[in-house]
Amino acid sequence: MSLTIEQSFDTPHIHLEKGLIKIEGRLMPENILIFFKPVDKWIDKYLKKPVDITKIDLHLSYLNSCSSKHICDMLKKFNEKFLEGFEMKVFWTYEDNDDSALETGKDLESLVEIPFEYIKTESQIKERKRLKVKNKLTGKTGEISHRYWETIKRNGHERDFELLENS
Repeated sequence: MSLTIEQSFDTPHIHLEKGLIKIEGRLMPENILIFFKPVDKWIDKYLKKPVDITKIDLHLSYLNSCSSKHICDMLKKFNEKFLEGFEMKVFWTYEDNDDSALETGKDLESLVEIPFEYIKTESQIKERKRLKVKNKLTGKTGEISHRYWETIKRNGHERDFELLENS
């Protein structure tokens, strides 16, 4: 019993198998419910009879607010099984220059009792110029690439951010 969804420009690579939940890439689908429907179905079936140890490996380079909520809801489902005695651990991978991704992981960790392990990786795009932005809804600041900024604008979300500086 496994499920794999290939990565696209706006969606991550997802690989699900007994004992391993892996989501890696950008998570900003047009419709989160449609995108996650097969994933949610697989997880619900898996959680009826999980293996003793489940590794949840998340490396999300970008996720919008709807996606963040969906990941939170998914972790809460796993948290119920964790509280029943199943061993689970979240491995949250983030790039060394992405404070926003680290903060998102910390926020998610605060909502569940599953232990998190943070894995810092070297940025793959250090040589590219970054933009410093502030999320007007949350007050959080972070650095993003010009490419992400263009995607945010294309999706009509630039009003939710304040452009602080180019670096």
